[in-house]
Amino acid sequence: MAHKPLKNYLACVAIDIGTTGTGYAFSTLEEFRINQLDVTLNDPWTEEFRGLLALKAPTCILFDPTMKFHAFGYEAENKYTDLATKDAHGDWYYFERFKLHLFKTEIAMDLQIEDAIGKKVSALLVVTEAIKYIRERALACLARHQPQMREHQVQWVLTVPSIWKQSTTTFIQAAATKAGIKSSNLIIANESNAASVFCLFDRSERGNIRGLDTQPVGTKYMVVDIGGGTTDITVHERVSKMEIREAYEPSGLSLGGVAVDEAFVTFMIELLGEGTMNRFRVQACNEFVKWIKEFERLKQDVPAIDKKAKQAFLIHIPNRLNEIYKSLNDKTISELTESGKFKYKGKIKMTDGKMQFEMNIIQDVFKTVTDKISDHLTTLLKLDELSSVLMLIFVGGTVESKLVQQTMIQKYQNSKRCVLYPNEPGTVVLKGAVILGHVANVVDQRLLRHTYGSGIKVQFKEGVHPEKLKIESAGGVWCRGVFKPFMMAGTPVKVGTTLRNEIEAVNYEDSVFAVYKTDKRGAEYITDDTCQQVCKVWMNNVLPAKSKKPQTYVVKYTFSENELIIELTLKETKNKYVITSELEFEGMF
Repeated sequence: MAHKPLKNYLACVAIDIGTTGTGYAFSTLEEFRINQLDVTLNDPWTEEFRGLLALKAPTCILFDPTMKFHAFGYEAENKYTDLATKDAHGDWYYFERFKLHLFKTEIAMDLQIEDAIGKKVSALLVVTEAIKYIRERALACLARHQPQMREHQVQWVLTVPSIWKQSTTTFIQAAATKAGIKSSNLIIANESNAASVFCLFDRSERGNIRGLDTQPVGTKYMVVDIGGGTTDITVHERVSKMEIREAYEPSGLSLGGVAVDEAFVTFMIELLGEGTMNRFRVQACNEFVKWIKEFERLKQDVPAIDKKAKQAFLIHIPNRLNEIYKSLNDKTISELTESGKFKYKGKIKMTDGKMQFEMNIIQDVFKTVTDKISDHLTTLLKLDELSSVLMLIFVGGTVESKLVQQTMIQKYQNSKRCVLYPNEPGTVVLKGAVILGHVANVVDQRLLRHTYGSGIKVQFKEGVHPEKLKIESAGGVWCRGVFKPFMMAGTPVKVGTTLRNEIEAVNYEDSVFAVYKTDKRGAEYITDDTCQQVCKVWMNNVLPAKSKKPQTYVVKYTFSENELIIELTLKETKNKYVITSELEFEGMF
């Protein structure tokens, strides 16, 4: 990735504009050094008509009749629906899933795309305004998190599908620049690369499944990103501890969560007739959209197949749909399901205005999509060039589905290959993009072998902290020896990197400063077997204070070529004391 490191940057913000959903995430440089996976996702978006909070906003944007930006996400969706209900939408410009227009062989800067009713507008304007809105929202969120931050200190990362051509990437870069992001502060990152980077840093426990971070150099693996509108497939090879390369040409399918929605509508056409569903879609557009949104939400809870389970799938049937069906068939939907001639009698029924399906029917709806995806993957894995692929990593919002996970595990997990699902697969690309942005700004970096931290005391909580670490001091009850890391294992560290913090010592005469190292991610206490003491000093012996009052001392950590240099400074006297300890690295990043 050709990128000139950004001087004096303090945070990284990633933006992921998906086919159906859009979000952003960020972390500061300090947070990254302590824990690379400590990434803050965007503030939840509010879905007004149900009062729900969502992790991503729908990828839709609205312009007023003068082509001025009006709203994005749920606000755009709700405003346009309201206008359409009043038949006042004709002069407005509404775009949804506009990313699909960019899945072309070559993209020109003057590309025109159609809005919801066919009016043509500059694609560059649409994408620019979308990025600008997310940029402004992200900066506002970052300002609340880090008030001292300035925009020139922010590294931006925009994610794009691996199957996009260079002309499309150039188009996105131009839109980002017009949206106010300087090219020197911008990285365009492949979504599959971002997913891989996340998995290289993720050391979560997965039972008997070994993560990507444990796989040897030379391992080939497939990243399958099943999003809202598309499925993107990339094959990577691990060429060093923290370096990957593309091992086969990326491919993709126009299949994802939206295809499942469309398959459900197709099934409802089979039940109620094409005439009913077409009228419902056209004559009650507002209710149809809300109904599909309800299915989108409910489908995430469709469980994995369990023949012993007796669960049912329930979805509200709008009054308007029932009225349209009755006007065309002289009977209600409830009367249809109770008819002796009904194909699904006993398997589908109406209860209190809701249609109740046997769960296997909805699982079969999913299967129409997952079968096509798995057929494509199977074809790829039969190729001689890909016969050595040892792992399939599934990410993307649709992969949050337990049914999708079960389907792919049953299909591909065997003695030769394993299937990996990172936690919260729908956020992996965003989190990975943030990590990738940080890594791109660290030059001549080496990877720390251990996590380094110190022991602190915190207020004791009964039932949470071990009784053996309970102490009474300075009028309070404390838990001593809580491990607080200041640099995590696997962090890329440049020679000369420094960290500073201040420590308040209420009982300075008895104050001890110590540093520990551990190989275990998530170590809680310095008494853990995995924690090893690096250094320890009694503060009053090395830096005597003039008084017995509470004292503050400053700790400066410097990561040199092969040593950790610790400089202690007592604020009261300005006297200093220096400790050194050997450092161990994994190798170059």
